[in-house]
Amino acid sequence: MYKRYVDVTFAVLPNDKVSAFLDHLNSISSNIKFTMELEANNKLAFLDVLILRNPDNTLGHTVYRKPTHTDKYLNGSSHHHPSQLATVGKSLFQRAQKICDENHIAGELQHVKRVLQRNQLKTPHQRHKGPKPPSVERCPATLPYIKGVTDRIGHILRRASIKTYFKPQKKINQFLRPVKCNIPLQDAGVYKLDCECGLSYIGQTKRSIKTRVKEHMADMKHTRSTKSAISEHTLDKPNHYIRFDNPQILAKENRFIPRMMREAIEIKKHPNFNREDGWQVPPVWDPIIKTIKTQTQQKPAARPQDTVSSFCVQRNTNQLD
Repeated sequence: MYKRYVDVTFAVLPNDKVSAFLDHLNSISSNIKFTMELEANNKLAFLDVLILRNPDNTLGHTVYRKPTHTDKYLNGSSHHHPSQLATVGKSLFQRAQKICDENHIAGELQHVKRVLQRNQLKTPHQRHKGPKPPSVERCPATLPYIKGVTDRIGHILRRASIKTYFKPQKKINQFLRPVKCNIPLQDAGVYKLDCECGLSYIGQTKRSIKTRVKEHMADMKHTRSTKSAISEHTLDKPNHYIRFDNPQILAKENRFIPRMMREAIEIKKHPNFNREDGWQVPPVWDPIIKTIKTQTQQKPAARPQDTVSSFCVQRNTNQLD
């Protein structure tokens, strides 16, 4: 017997032919080297299938779990949509039914039920599939899952034959520091530059934020008021200085549409001197933006000492004189 899935193979050979077969495979090409694992206690794992050799030399099969497996899955009390929680049990039951033979299916299903109970998940029930009612194909909607809010919106959209996909607001990797070294301001996204007057400039860029900030500094230095809202703001209001020494990254985003939408939301959240709002946020978002808007005003920051701001201070002083 010889079975292959991508680069993993399963073979049944006489004991005296195993080493010769491995040597033959490795002799075909010097760039490809095979390793092998022999059965132990009449068992051998092949991907997520555990092959069992019965006393009569027939082969049985059940689900394989690594020795380090902890049976920890998505917890039922976590903040996820019920359909996502139900998928855990459904996928475990389907895997057991597809992999296990008739001698091991009952034991695997009992194990899955205990695992679901420990993870506070419900056991899926078998539903009788009948003919589906006719429906109109519509563009699906993707919403962040907020219990009691977006799930109700999903029910309303379902009445209009609009399928809704829910995604978590944050993933675990967003709470963890990246393993690789990350240079500040090297990402694309949405940024904020504060002015001493209490207003801010909100911008977005598909390049690095550091590059975009340097362009703003050059516009100020050469007084390009028609090209830059920042330069226009400092010319119209003398003694107002931009904190180029402390740019703030509001969101890191490489995709165009999410980046533009995030910029429009941040413009509504912060008092700013932007000349144009970019994309317009639908009015239905106004109550949500109002609830997350900062209530306390930020204290005026200390005057920066960077080279460009010092140049602007000297220029404005000369103009006043």
